[in-house]
Amino acid sequence: MTNLIYPLLFQPVYKDYLWGGNRIQKKYGRKIPPGTYAESWEISDRPEGMSVVTNGRFAGRSLGSLVTEFGARLVGDDFAGRRFPLLIKLIDARLRLSVQVHPSDANAAAVKGEPKTEMWYVLDACAGARAFVGLKKAVTGKSFDLAVRTGCLASMLKPVKMETDSAILVPGGTVHSIGEGLLILEVQQNSNTTFRVYDWGRVGQDGKARPLHVAEAKKSIIWAGRSPVRARLRVTARAGRNIVRE
Repeated sequence: MTNLIYPLLFQPVYKDYLWGGNRIQKKYGRKIPPGTYAESWEISDRPEGMSVVTNGRFAGRSLGSLVTEFGARLVGDDFAGRRFPLLIKLIDARLRLSVQVHPSDANAAAVKGEPKTEMWYVLDACAGARAFVGLKKAVTGKSFDLAVRTGCLASMLKPVKMETDSAILVPGGTVHSIGEGLLILEVQQNSNTTFRVYDWGRVGQDGKARPLHVAEAKKSIIWAGRSPVRARLRVTARAGRNIVRE
């Protein structure tokens, strides 16, 4: 077994959501056709975007099949699941993403979804770029409902300034939105459960408003959740990159 597992390379899986851009292929020299690339799933063990090995004896094998075959020998001694536990993405937000929430470990079962806590590391940020993370303290379920119905939810969100080399942990149950002008590395629980509550008044490629999932979102929101953890990497000549919590 010592020589069986080696450093694995994977073929990215691209997603062309309407808010995406072209920075992924430009910044990383990806040899892919011109187009909209909102996300690049770099490591994924999911049927809607499965990573496939591109090098060595396992070339052509899916990550899922390797996890099934090797389990803890591949993932680590604490592994007790059936899938690779993380989903790792590049996200190019040419436009801001919808306002959304993912379930937490505590409430995912209640909404028949998968828990998703995520961490964003900002690879590149345009001047003035920001995200929205969390609701203001005065927001209640009742005022949230009214804001959704009247299209005023944006006023209840906490804006967060985002700069290159900054990072933020977004726990499951946190209402959030990635703002425009951000190129992000996202490391998240292996989940694709998203409940959209506001989409900034825009429509999809079919000219219709994208569906909202307000009932499920309300069951997923942790109303008294703690503030997300923020950090910034400071680069120094001697010490390299130091992580400083804000």
